[in-house]
Amino acid sequence: MNCTFQSVTTSEEIQELAVVIRKIWSEVFTPIIGSEQVAYMLATYQSPERIQQEIEEGVVYLVLRSENEIIGYTAYEEKTDRLYLSKLYLTASMRGKGLSSQLFDWYESLAAGKTLFLNVNKGNQQAIAVYEHRGFVRVGERTVDIGNGFVMDDYIYEKNLKC
Repeated sequence: MNCTFQSVTTSEEIQELAVVIRKIWSEVFTPIIGSEQVAYMLATYQSPERIQQEIEEGVVYLVLRSENEIIGYTAYEEKTDRLYLSKLYLTASMRGKGLSSQLFDWYESLAAGKTLFLNVNKGNQQAIAVYEHRGFVRVGERTVDIGNGFVMDDYIYEKNLKC
């Protein structure tokens, strides 16, 4: 299965993305961090206003489409010698169909000559397995107080693509 990437730039595109984000985050993260933290993070870290702010700061958001249906989204930020893979999510019906491999091939091409890095929730075993299968190495961990009594408890993974 192939998908196409579409840049998210307009407020209409951000609103369309927000609907998909709410669906994906609820199904992926509720079992890991609970519905209260999911709701808080959607309202603060993945709100349309926050996405707009990130885009203005240089973060690239892309919706993933198959047959004109949004099947996921990704976001990244280029740094001098690193590329931060901020988000990569597929809807439940699209997981396990080879799309992650296509996306990682694309990211590895985009990040050629750099280090590709990401953060992943310590409880997200499915994503961790995918990252490790793709050759990412755990290089650290971080716990970030995000307010309202919640923390992000993540592992940091890297894949060196420098020649």
